[in-house]
Amino acid sequence: MKRKWILIMIMGFLLSGFCLIGCQNNEKHTGKVKEQTEESEEEEVKELVVAVNIDSSETELPFASVLLNRSRFWGSLVFQGLLIANENINNVEKDLCEEYTISSDGKTYVFILKDDVLWHDGERLTVDDVVFSIETCLKAQEVNGYIKKGMQGIVGADTFESGTTTSISGITINENSITIKVKKQDNSFLGTLAQLPILPKHCLKDIPVEELSGSDFWKLPIGSGPYEVVSNNDNKEAVLVLNEDYTGKMPKIKQIRYKVLEDPEHDEFDFAITSNPEIIKKFQSQSSYTTVKTGNLYYRYLYFNVDGRKGENEGILKSKRVRQALAMAIDRDSIISKLYKDAAVVVDCGIPESDSWYKKERKTDLSYNPAEAKEILIKEEFDFSKTLVLTRYNSDELSIQLLEDIAAAWNAIGVKTEIVEIGANASNLLWVEAEWYDVGLKNLSAVDYSEWYYEYSSDNQMWSVVLNNRPVFDVLIAALDNTKWAYERAMLYGEIQEMEAEQVFKVPLAVVPQHIVYNSDNLFIPNISLPNFYYYYNLDLAQWELLKE
Repeated sequence: MKRKWILIMIMGFLLSGFCLIGCQNNEKHTGKVKEQTEESEEEEVKELVVAVNIDSSETELPFASVLLNRSRFWGSLVFQGLLIANENINNVEKDLCEEYTISSDGKTYVFILKDDVLWHDGERLTVDDVVFSIETCLKAQEVNGYIKKGMQGIVGADTFESGTTTSISGITINENSITIKVKKQDNSFLGTLAQLPILPKHCLKDIPVEELSGSDFWKLPIGSGPYEVVSNNDNKEAVLVLNEDYTGKMPKIKQIRYKVLEDPEHDEFDFAITSNPEIIKKFQSQSSYTTVKTGNLYYRYLYFNVDGRKGENEGILKSKRVRQALAMAIDRDSIISKLYKDAAVVVDCGIPESDSWYKKERKTDLSYNPAEAKEILIKEEFDFSKTLVLTRYNSDELSIQLLEDIAAAWNAIGVKTEIVEIGANASNLLWVEAEWYDVGLKNLSAVDYSEWYYEYSSDNQMWSVVLNNRPVFDVLIAALDNTKWAYERAMLYGEIQEMEAEQVFKVPLAVVPQHIVYNSDNLFIPNISLPNFYYYYNLDLAQWELLKE
């Protein structure tokens, strides 16, 4: 069996002292034997340098549970799915499966797994890993809502998720095939299945599912994708090397270094992702770098902790008129224009104004009107002596200033505020530690508009904390799932926009397109559409190439 000892040896000399955390016991996995050669010490390896903090938004590597953030680029390098989306996200191709068929009624899917796929530690990938991944998706606490919604459509998923049964009745396996039955025909099922990462059961089966997202496994994760993480230095710098046993189209780039830069202003890098308009503008003016706008929906918004709050502020945001007033006190146009210039689009719901087919005129008006907002609070007997606690998990300057401007807007109508950072760059902590704050600033990278609205579902594990399983949107969301025609979907989106404006569980602020920034003097990227880097799709990595000798 081939192995990449030459590359690993170089890592040993360059990165001695790095923390190596393995599959089960915090040691680097050694499932594949490596042969030493004298030449390994002399060979210089060209590597792609990926920066994670050119806009100072992150202080650590983005390695975390791929059930929550499916890709962020690294996830596409390390993990695979049964299927892989193409650049349009919703259309799929085969990935880990050799073939698949769909029954005439659209309710039964049969997937034949490739029989030569190995995990990075040398173990064989089997249908048991696929079943384990679906089961984990249903039971884990921090899971991407779009993926979980798709898996909940499998027959028997509800009883398994509730603990009534120990297996999913709609899933059967036979040697290297897996049959999945869904409750009803769902044209989006293959798309959601393409976003489900297949996880190594042998590495994770003994970790309690509620502890999975915080497991050390993610510091040195084991996947089956084209690259293997071989070192991780205190979550500040990691090295990925080419997986020579990869069964897909083999990339040309042999090595990738993920790193938090010491000086993002001046340190050289080859590839990064950002939504900071100042950073984008800066690199647009540099001849050696190219910036490309991705076609994603990257929302910035506030949400109200309606039911998860404890202590003296418990219940302070239960009145929807209070929430409406707080939304009306924010001059979104002015704040977003000041911070993002023309790099963001202000939104008042989950659908941007530019989409005239789905964006509907609403009866409920939440336009900026601070005088009326204060009157509403007085009528609602809002307790102005209490302090609203605002929180964020991003530590970049734009997030800091955005929340400060919102706090200032509320201060202007007599509402006291305090800003407290959640203490980690992880959105799931907003739900785990919901007892102590009132309003959260959050991001959402979505495949489509429905993902924005799926957050309101009563069965959304994370949002159920702050909305106490409220079923207000469930009927409309279920209807969206069942629509076949665009005009029906447009009508439903109109209804759900009105309900969103009436309930005000969120305050939409802006859609901020992400950009990739890459060193075009050193990196060739094929001419493909670049959609949402938080999702898993075919990047055609076999065509990426380092140019400098």
